Amino acid sequence: MEDDREWMYEGRIVNGMFSNEWGDKVDEFVAFALRHPECVNGGTTISCPCTLVKCQNKKFLNVETMKGHLYRNGFVPDYYVWIYHGEKQVHHRCSSSVRVSVSETNQMVSDNMNHTTYHRMVCDAAGPEFNPNEEPNAEARNFYDMIRVGDKPVYEGNSKHTQLSAAVRMLKIKCKHRCSQAWFDDMSNFIQELLPQDNLMP
Repeated sequence: MEDDREWMYEGRIVNGMFSNEWGDKVDEFVAFALRHPECVNGGTTISCPCTLVKCQNKKFLNVETMKGHLYRNGFVPDYYVWIYHGEKQVHHRCSSSVRVSVSETNQMVSDNMNHTTYHRMVCDAAGPEFNPNEEPNAEARNFYDMIRVGDKPVYEGNSKHTQLSAAVRMLKIKCKHRCSQAWFDDMSNFIQELLPQDNLMP
């Protein structure tokens, strides 16, 4: 993938028409994202990097809708490093036009977040200005500690769910079927009876 990504912000519209050349580059961008399953939500949607406030890598859309957004609105500013679409190591254009390596930054994101759906949700909410190199304050540190604890499997040998993903799944089921709190509590207690004693099920 080429270092120079000025095309993202230049040549979208030529003589009042969308540029075929720019469209080809967008297709390459989409193909790049789709080659990284960890960035494809539910196997069908990817985060939209257009300039709309509700998007800006915070919202997942199907490919065709996302491409339509890019044609109409263009890319969010300064998204030269495609960290929300699977990029691990490139060179980033900074304001002084000097390209600096961001491989360490991306590695830190990878090490700290593990690219799970829930961690991507946190990155998406933080937006494209998120800087994992910045020292977190006390409140953020407590939050990261909670995320790390939530990464532990529900019980030893279980590879399907962590403590966090199990809790989210249970709440999703409760909301989807409009279950009462009493039903939810009873079902949670029953599931506890089925699991090993040292389980971490919430």
